[in-house]
Amino acid sequence: MDTTQRARLIKQRAVAKVSLTRMQSFIDICERKINDIQVRFDELPNVYNKFETAQCELELSDDTDHSLDTQQFEDQYFEVKARFNELLHPVVEPPRSRHSSPRSSLSGNSNNSRRSHVSSHIRLPTIALPTFEGNTCSWLHFRYI
Repeated sequence: MDTTQRARLIKQRAVAKVSLTRMQSFIDICERKINDIQVRFDELPNVYNKFETAQCELELSDDTDHSLDTQQFEDQYFEVKARFNELLHPVVEPPRSRHSSPRSSLSGNSNNSRRSHVSSHIRLPTIALPTFEGNTCSWLHFRYI
């Protein structure tokens, strides 16, 4: 393989790595909208395919061992994919009864705090509640809104 072809493939692979890192940074910011998350999640396979195409071509035509690059990229890719899945499909546990055992409340403690942290970043629309102005003539109208 000539050096220009090798340099092009390494650059193509680096572009895929940068794209994945940008997606990881996006996950780390606090304010996210569900549609933004879904669009980026849908783009993940394209990033993987870009890396995989360049990586396979490098491995087939180059004598250098590139397995460490593959492992690092795949580790980051699957971590990002898992975090996207957590955001898109949060696990909601049913409320515990007052009679739940202390053991069950202790076993899920770290998971519950992580889930509440993840779900607290999703913004819901603001609901405008009606207000009663104090006029007794308008009470029935207010009561049946």
